[in-house]
Amino acid sequence: MRSKFLFVALCILCAPIMRAQATSCPSTKTLDELTNALYGAVSGPADKDRICMRELMLPEVRLIPVGKAKDGSFGPHILTLDDWITRVKARGHDAFYEHQVKVTSEVYGHIAHLWSTYEISPMEGKPPVRGINSIQAVFNGTDWKVVEIVWQAETPEEPLPQKYLP
Repeated sequence: MRSKFLFVALCILCAPIMRAQATSCPSTKTLDELTNALYGAVSGPADKDRICMRELMLPEVRLIPVGKAKDGSFGPHILTLDDWITRVKARGHDAFYEHQVKVTSEVYGHIAHLWSTYEISPMEGKPPVRGINSIQAVFNGTDWKVVEIVWQAETPEEPLPQKYLP
């Protein structure tokens, strides 16, 4: 009986520490903090823990790459967060580093749209990849959360316009 009491007391005392360690995500009280946290959560080894990624987004978030289909047409490919994590994990331990090079924000009340130009650091022997993330976010009174991200990578046929570059 005494050991059960000690175990329960230890769990109660350690719970705040355990919660603090489980929350690996930085603050998102501002949109700058949100984009910094988002690029940090996306970047790194493909098989890294995605707890922070989940904390940054609403459970119903949609991640939508727009790309060229095999038939040559362009269109969206709608993913849930779990779909995205599964696709990224398939790369194994390969690292991927994406960072924002320019952002434009439009905000009204508790909603925001960010037009974020990104660059993916060059992988061995490859040139950097750039594109645009269109990020929709909502402010819940405490933090900004991502509702949806639609993105398209730059191509030779569709280079990024100068106004979206630093």
